[in-house]
Amino acid sequence: QANIPLGYDKIPDNKHELMINQHEANIVKYIFESYAKGHGYRKMANALNHKGYVTKKGNPFSTSSIAYILSNPFYIGKIQFAKYKDWNEKRRKGLNDNPVVADGKHSPIISQELWDKVHSRMKQVSQKPQVHGKGTNLLTGIIHCPQCGAPMAASNTTNTLKDGTKKRIRYYSCSNFRNKGSKVCSANSVRADVIEKYVMDQILEIVKSDKVINQVLERVNQENKVDIGALNHDIAYKQQQYDEIHAKLDNLIKTIEDNPDLTTILKETIHKYKTQLNDITNQINKFKQQQNQEKPSCDMKQITTLLQRIFQNIESMDKSQLKALYLTVIDRIDIQKDGNHKKQFYVTLKLNNEIIKQL
Repeated sequence: QANIPLGYDKIPDNKHELMINQHEANIVKYIFESYAKGHGYRKMANALNHKGYVTKKGNPFSTSSIAYILSNPFYIGKIQFAKYKDWNEKRRKGLNDNPVVADGKHSPIISQELWDKVHSRMKQVSQKPQVHGKGTNLLTGIIHCPQCGAPMAASNTTNTLKDGTKKRIRYYSCSNFRNKGSKVCSANSVRADVIEKYVMDQILEIVKSDKVINQVLERVNQENKVDIGALNHDIAYKQQQYDEIHAKLDNLIKTIEDNPDLTTILKETIHKYKTQLNDITNQINKFKQQQNQEKPSCDMKQITTLLQRIFQNIESMDKSQLKALYLTVIDRIDIQKDGNHKKQFYVTLKLNNEIIKQL
């Protein structure tokens, strides 16, 4: 099964066609949906490993196995050829930038819409300039170019005034323009002091906005809901594991009844199976408890108090503290030009249940 992707099995007596393995397909869907929601590779791998799920080869999930699944067009019904350059040479030269992709005969697990959403985010993440908590450029990697959508990074320009004095001005400009030149994009520069003041003012307004607080409240409470479908799947999978191990244990016990001399030899294996059954039972009970658990919901007053507490000292924070806060709560800032060619800024927050817990 080495060459069969997770989520598929061979159809018995048919070498050339594959069928969907529903349990594995649910794992694949979880990976794509979680990434689209903003989860990282490590977080997803950790969650899957804690549930006892494994890759097609029976190994724990890693960041590289998650990345491979997210990059595999097989899951939208496609087959990829010429993935590597110079395949026939003794040493492959690495990934081909333009592999051949064709329609396959197998059923897709992932919709084209979800695939596009995931790959749009992957592109954004790969383009993002390295962002550190230190430094004076608060919005590097958060603010996006109005022309190509790439993140913008800060740079300094020195202007000579009429009296001959030199004035240093910071700008945010398109990282694609800076790295690849004017053929790819334009600078689309915006003065750092203007946009940074605007963002500060917007954040202070958000704390007072009932509309924004309601949106945060809805998002947090939605994410707090127990996913009954996912838990049912987890329980069914663990029950299947339990039944398989229990059948092996029964066979060993019958073997000992027929051949008492094998008791010493099989004792360790029997103990191992009993331990595994005990662990699986505990996991099933844990999932069942989660099914019956009502997660606490937040009310408007709690969210308002929380936002006020987070942002109360925002104007007196030093640059590194403010940058760390922005990186936590701001998803992105977009620039658009109105009918008069005046720049408009739009701040999108990423205040969801996970962020709230961090704060």
